[in-house]
Amino acid sequence: MKDDVTLARWLNDEMDEMELKDFMASPEFATYEKIRKYSAELTAPEADMDALYESVSRNKNRQGAPKVRQLNPWFPRVAAILVIVFGAAFFFYTSKTTTQIADLGKRTEFLLPDNSEVVLNSGSEAEYKTWNWDGNRKIELNGEAYFKVAKGEKFDVVTDMGTVTVVGTQFNVKARGSRFDVTCFEGRVKVASGKESILLTPGKSVAFVKGKMMAVPAEENAPGWISYETSFANEQPQNIIDEIGRQYNVKIELKAALPNDGKGFTGTIPMNDLDTALDIIKTIYHLKSEKAGNKIILTSE
Repeated sequence: MKDDVTLARWLNDEMDEMELKDFMASPEFATYEKIRKYSAELTAPEADMDALYESVSRNKNRQGAPKVRQLNPWFPRVAAILVIVFGAAFFFYTSKTTTQIADLGKRTEFLLPDNSEVVLNSGSEAEYKTWNWDGNRKIELNGEAYFKVAKGEKFDVVTDMGTVTVVGTQFNVKARGSRFDVTCFEGRVKVASGKESILLTPGKSVAFVKGKMMAVPAEENAPGWISYETSFANEQPQNIIDEIGRQYNVKIELKAALPNDGKGFTGTIPMNDLDTALDIIKTIYHLKSEKAGNKIILTSE
């Protein structure tokens, strides 16, 4: 499989300088180079139709044993070359993936081939194949995204911590650290994580923390982060601090022992006002903040 990918990248001129240098040093390169050279030089001969007609007429009534003509010796080689070239091109096309990224402090909205809508939250990445999309609607997610799925065959969102399966619905998926959250806003959503599985209906949410399932309050119409307010349910303070840093694209460092071993936080934090977001965390956990260059350091009061 690796050789097929290497050949496809070379045929499509997608190798960088280092990859090309390594590939040219491989023992198979000479053979591949000949294949591409000979394939490029192949042309169909021009036919002289008048001469062909006269030749057929002269030999129409000729008697005698039929002659057996042998194929040119290069024909099987050309056929093999074309199989390799077209096979490599087909493999490249069917295995090509599309990647969408939302950088820190930004969001990315895009449409899938069936016009399903996806909004990626800050610091998230999604990958999918467009080939045969209608028969294999699957997207791999790292981070958080809100989906409005067009009706059709089943639709899978795959994360490292679990898979969400739907047909046509609206839902939110968040997979960060050791926590996996899913909320259903429309339709039905099947969530599977490890040996656990649950079916969500509108207004229902579920979270898995280190593989253990827990019920969490749901949001009614759409995830809060769409309108720049992020809701948390029994979330660890370090995860909240990480989310604030991700949304505002700032580095926040916690240098304090939190009271009650950092009890979980349930509530909403604005994601369009950094000072207010920090004030909420500082008030709840008795912290103070100071800036050190491009970094915010949180310490005990």
